[in-house]
Amino acid sequence: MPRYSGYGANDSKIADEFDTGYFGFNNRFRPDQLKPGVLADSRNGRMDLNGEWQVRKGIENITSELVAGTSGIVLNFALDDTGTPPVINNDAQPRIWASCAYSDPSQTSSQYIVTAQNSEAVASNLDTNTAVKVAYPPSYTLGELSTLTQAFRQVILFTGGKTSLAWDGVVTSVTADNFDVGKTYKIDSIGDTVWTTVGASATPTVGEIFTATAAGTGTGTAFSGFTKVKSGTYEQPERLGNPANNTTITNNVVLVASTLHGLNVGNEIVVVDPGSTTLEIGEKYFVGAVIDVDNFAFFAQKNDSSNTQVHFTKPVSQGIGYVRMPAPPFGVYHGGRLVVPYEYTVGSAQETYSDRNTKDELIFSNGLDINTYDDVPNTKQLTAGTADFIVGLHSFSDDQLLIFNRNSIHTITSTINISQAVTSLVTGEIGCVAKDSIVQVGSNIFFLSDSGIYGASFQDLYNLRGNEVPLSEAIDKTIRLINRDLWQNSSAVYFDNKYYIAVPLDSIDSQGNRVRATENNAIIIYNFINKQWESIDSVPSFDYEKLILSGDGEKRGVYCVNSFGGVHLLESRNDGIDRISVDPSASNLVTTQPIESSLTTRDFTLGTTDRKKWNTFEMQVQSSDIEVSDFDISAETKNIDYNLNLGTLSSRLNNSPLDINEDVSIRGRIGNSRAYSIQFTLNNFTGRPRIKSIKTSGGVSFNSTNTAI
Repeated sequence: MPRYSGYGANDSKIADEFDTGYFGFNNRFRPDQLKPGVLADSRNGRMDLNGEWQVRKGIENITSELVAGTSGIVLNFALDDTGTPPVINNDAQPRIWASCAYSDPSQTSSQYIVTAQNSEAVASNLDTNTAVKVAYPPSYTLGELSTLTQAFRQVILFTGGKTSLAWDGVVTSVTADNFDVGKTYKIDSIGDTVWTTVGASATPTVGEIFTATAAGTGTGTAFSGFTKVKSGTYEQPERLGNPANNTTITNNVVLVASTLHGLNVGNEIVVVDPGSTTLEIGEKYFVGAVIDVDNFAFFAQKNDSSNTQVHFTKPVSQGIGYVRMPAPPFGVYHGGRLVVPYEYTVGSAQETYSDRNTKDELIFSNGLDINTYDDVPNTKQLTAGTADFIVGLHSFSDDQLLIFNRNSIHTITSTINISQAVTSLVTGEIGCVAKDSIVQVGSNIFFLSDSGIYGASFQDLYNLRGNEVPLSEAIDKTIRLINRDLWQNSSAVYFDNKYYIAVPLDSIDSQGNRVRATENNAIIIYNFINKQWESIDSVPSFDYEKLILSGDGEKRGVYCVNSFGGVHLLESRNDGIDRISVDPSASNLVTTQPIESSLTTRDFTLGTTDRKKWNTFEMQVQSSDIEVSDFDISAETKNIDYNLNLGTLSSRLNNSPLDINEDVSIRGRIGNSRAYSIQFTLNNFTGRPRIKSIKTSGGVSFNSTNTAI
């Protein structure tokens, strides 16, 4: 192919324009305003450190979705393209309302994703690829607007205005003699246990859910489930040490028997009656070990003693009295406390709450105690009743809590002593619309606001400042397509130097009409190394209900839970295939499909506003190391407007896809199309090709004063 074609007296010599690498995309500016290396659009693509654009890695299904009316869960399954995934049975509506990561601090390899739906929860083990059902209390049904979080070795399930639930995270069954009074259990094996003595029915069956009324005996086993946290009136102060002869001191270890003490490691207790021991009235100690629900221990340098009656109390309220957990919509662990919105007043009867009609107050729990809140000194109001309300919380450090309101951002510092904590306004110009979009990256906090994705940065140890320009300025066209009726459901994580945010992204149909998204159907990705937006990811008929950072070792990564409960690991397959769970009404619960990816370049103009005669194009392409590659090539010219079909990669390689790990330079004619600019689009349909560079050649043509139409 000749480098130059013939040209007339008013034509210029052919010149080249090219991009030798890519580091981001921008749809705020016109394509002819973009700098070299910046794409106009990137779908399901990644821009590596070497500047290549490549189709992203595929999604792998870990567990299948909830399915109504099918058999129970299948454990120890194989993850392959032909195997059958586990099926999680649910007789109610198959819909996920909340999810979170959970790990047992005592087990380094313990990594779970817990999903909650109407009638039960499921804990998926990311290390062993197994799943366990976690029951709710009898006759309990979950609803919308629920959240899950881990705190104090527990998974807590919040629903605004409804009694919260807590699960101990134990995924193995326990024998009857280990049942804890008040806990929820689901029978795993009948054995020879007399189940009526522990609160089950007279004719128990495997799968029956009950609340334990006593510890049992025998070989029967059950799984622990979510249990309702205490509600109703808080005893002031709560007295500990009920049984006679409840305390023994041996080698400075004080072992105390106290029925349903409700303590956690680190909780403070006060001696009120030392009995015959050398303990003294008013001495304060911290719980060092919780043996079980009826026994705890602490360290004290006291004389040995045995079988002595001693009484303790929990700390006395510094305000008008303690209250139970006030049925919050969500909570966050901060500085050894649980911090929750204070929207409801706890009634005197069990599980009764009344709306306080206050959306701008927080209440802090006592240290290491999820269910004890000092009503006055541990309460903080942020906006003094202005037209604002709390959206989300973020524990930035042990001493600094960030509060994201709808129209403002605040900090609370010096939280070791809540009564002396200081509240300050960071900014009243922007707020947050989605609590799960809040992500910390180093000394910066990123979140979704009315004007896009913003950041707030710490200039020094305690100096937080909101950024004036949104991080998403370069992709403002995309931000404007987010469905504002649903954007509060957006979810984000930070991993591998990237910020991932799942959003409900509207689309524009062929007639120019806006089609509303009904769920989080896209992920927008920011690359902190390139400091550019990298891609918009999406999969047909698939949603990203919640993004979760979890896993260990090679399984560490970004997980996605879709609305039907399927757990997926993003960017884990190298074959250009997504393996995803689909609508439970489908015949196949898991489907595989090629990744639909595309790249659209900037407008090449040769640096002039003149009309050009576009002559040729050239691309440097390399296939991945495990899969052949092929894609469609097209171009669009502007003024004069043409759509050009330039064939496929294989059509320029003797009708064969690009072999595994091969690189090639392909060239082709454009047809001397006359226009101001030209823009190329690659639509991939096979493999994960790497695009290294794209070049085009042309020259100024028809140097006249006539209008081009």
